[in-house]
Amino acid sequence: ADRLDRLFNRTYGDIAAFGDGDCGQLGCGMSVTEARRPKVVANLRGMSIEMVASGGLHTVALTESGAVHSWGCPDEGSLGWQATEDKDDGALPSQVTGFYPSIHGPNGTTDDLVDSNGQVLPFTQRPEAVITSVAAGETQSLALSTMGDVYMWGNLKDSEGRGFRNMPPKDDTRIPTGYKDMNNLEEDDNPKYYYPPRGNQDWPMHIVELPKKAKAISAGGSYCAALLADDTLVTWGIGTCGELARPVPELNKKTSNDVVLEDFLKPKPVIWDVPNVKCTVVAVSCGGMHLLAVAREDDGELHVYSSGLNNYGQLGHGDTKNREELTKVQFFEEQGIDITTVEGGYQFSCFVDKSGKELYTCGRGDYGQLGLSLEQPDPGALESLPCRVPLVYESKCAVKDPKGNCIKLEDIVDEDQPEIKQISAGSTHVLVLTKGGDAYSWGFGTSGACGQGKSDDDVLRPEKLEASLKNAKGASKKCEMQYVSGGGQHSTAIVKTGSMGFA
Repeated sequence: ADRLDRLFNRTYGDIAAFGDGDCGQLGCGMSVTEARRPKVVANLRGMSIEMVASGGLHTVALTESGAVHSWGCPDEGSLGWQATEDKDDGALPSQVTGFYPSIHGPNGTTDDLVDSNGQVLPFTQRPEAVITSVAAGETQSLALSTMGDVYMWGNLKDSEGRGFRNMPPKDDTRIPTGYKDMNNLEEDDNPKYYYPPRGNQDWPMHIVELPKKAKAISAGGSYCAALLADDTLVTWGIGTCGELARPVPELNKKTSNDVVLEDFLKPKPVIWDVPNVKCTVVAVSCGGMHLLAVAREDDGELHVYSSGLNNYGQLGHGDTKNREELTKVQFFEEQGIDITTVEGGYQFSCFVDKSGKELYTCGRGDYGQLGLSLEQPDPGALESLPCRVPLVYESKCAVKDPKGNCIKLEDIVDEDQPEIKQISAGSTHVLVLTKGGDAYSWGFGTSGACGQGKSDDDVLRPEKLEASLKNAKGASKKCEMQYVSGGGQHSTAIVKTGSMGFA
């Protein structure tokens, strides 16, 4: 009886999606174009989802057994599989396969890649990697294996919309042009646009140029970052605003492929603004076009760094000047605040301190994505220094300031603040999961990505997100959230539903 109870009445993580779904990013088929509140992705029900990553117009999910599934817009290769009519052209989840390790990666030739005679197995006969983490950017997806290998599919776009990808390993025998029929191009189409480093990567490709094994990954607008086994940080991608945290040459249509491959697509170490100081990285997050990191210096203390585009003050330095190297955020130094978690949105940033009870944001805030305002902010509103954002707050202020920001530090009751377990920033909204199992959301309201119901109004302050799902009999039941992820204009969450037949 106990065994049957464990098998059929256990709780597991299902995926619930909400927001805009006009490109299939909700995973419920092309007929479901929006969900104003969390809706379970039926095709993945009962698969014990461990992690989910929401990208620009696609979503990637990871099961506890290491299987990867994806859905959404297939146009850039972001799904890692060929979207067909039986999968509703990408709008229904399908498993991503083809995680073949290359002998040219940081692991080289391991025992599992060699047959009984000591010969290296042919590429597609090698055992596929077991994935332990996934990330999703604007049009690219990343996966990290248990062996520390990084795989990538999709593409990285420049400012003119041209797509780039890394070169395949020398032992990858798959046709590198992917699903494009090179014998059936339009008259004005050029085949060179589809050969690496141009075009889409339609299946997972091993990024073999990483100097060491990786232990964490992050994906931004058109660039990526990996935290390596030696606690150093490397970046790669199409970044011209400083988001790669290292100098790069000008990128335009005349830039040669050799320059693109060497200076942009090759993972290289970042540069810090503290010369002759060893920075041990403990956390990293890629925003739209800016990079955030937490590192421990020689003094043993944690420090926050940022680089990249700063047009809305998203770097937190009190100005709107771009940075091309990771620069220390002095605000946290001066205030004596120990930040352990960073999270980058499209044009804003979030920071959580070591207690988990203090949240700060900076950058663009005109859609309420900073969570600071009691009135609708003016277009282009910004905060160039981090500001405290309480999840629970009762205003005692009788007169609002000109920006409509009436959060007063003296009115924050620290004892009332729930401890933050996880935070995820979408392009213009934020999701927070607390250790008590509650979720909060705020930001752009029109798309429904905050999951707060029918209203199109922006959610200006953190509001509790109620996940109430209907079972097979039509009855609603509150479900505990276990993980949250914000995307372009949609969101996903892992919810604990059990085996009670939720729809």
